[in-house]
Amino acid sequence: MSAVRILGLGPVPAGGPGVARLLRILAGESLAFSETESAAALAEFLPPARTRRLDPLGRMALLAAYTALRDAGLAPEEARSERWGIVVGTAFGPQTSTFSYLDGLIDSGDHLVSSLAFTNSVHNLPAAQVSLALGITGPVQTLSAFGETAGAALQTACGWIRTGRADRVLVILGEESSPVMDYVVGRMGGGAGSVRPLTNECTYAPRPGGAALLLGSGAAGYAGILEVAEGLTTAEAASQAAAADLLYCAASGRSDEAGDYRVLASRSAQVRAHAGFYGSLATGLGLETAIAALALAGRLPEGNPSGSAKPRTAAVAGVAGPNRVTLVSLED
Repeated sequence: MSAVRILGLGPVPAGGPGVARLLRILAGESLAFSETESAAALAEFLPPARTRRLDPLGRMALLAAYTALRDAGLAPEEARSERWGIVVGTAFGPQTSTFSYLDGLIDSGDHLVSSLAFTNSVHNLPAAQVSLALGITGPVQTLSAFGETAGAALQTACGWIRTGRADRVLVILGEESSPVMDYVVGRMGGGAGSVRPLTNECTYAPRPGGAALLLGSGAAGYAGILEVAEGLTTAEAASQAAAADLLYCAASGRSDEAGDYRVLASRSAQVRAHAGFYGSLATGLGLETAIAALALAGRLPEGNPSGSAKPRTAAVAGVAGPNRVTLVSLED
């Protein structure tokens, strides 16, 4: 099976957008990023009047998409094509707008509820906004499948490229946070401190964030995606991941996933999990894949440990349910 290349990265963790910012976060810098800074960052690409009515998830998707294009050395105009596609994956969707719409419906009735909140609550709106802004007229899809969201989005995008349906695909994976999510997590015992992704206790701490990956064919870019395998048992995933030089775990600090991640980690020599840096994300597989690609490209120290040969392969694992794992296989 031919590899689909990762041509550009558009990470948007809570600390700010871009590869350089992500590298600083992974180096241990505590970076704050406000809504004002987010609006200013997006204003580099679009006029504020174009984005002022969007909710946080829509702005995040646009910022990630433009950041990935810039990282790949492409002008936005180059995406204006029917040969480009978009896949957005979000496990929980536009939380701010959804709960705002429901609050309005409960408090004021359906005749006074905000039409803007309803529009922004549609899960496919971020993908539509990216399509309109960049002029992408190829296939567009939004997927929301909880723990299987990120794997399904990457699998769909790779399928489009391999079958010739699209030459380039922007995969945008991310979540926003909300008071409702904070309340739910607090009731489950998480959210109080820093995320410790591979422990047995619940340390889930939701933060907004995500990543865009520009995928295509050819030899350029950071790394190649050999396969996206969904629905593997934990033992099957551990066996396949053991053959890779590096294993990245999209562990988000959920106690019910700890046992599966422990099995995965026990079979691999080099194991990494970065939710402690960027926060708990249901689609954290996207950010971990971006980090793995950076390591294979030699942009991270862990990609070339002292005294060892430069790694050529990496696996990114995400537990999608009990004894159910998504595994992304990468090569440099």
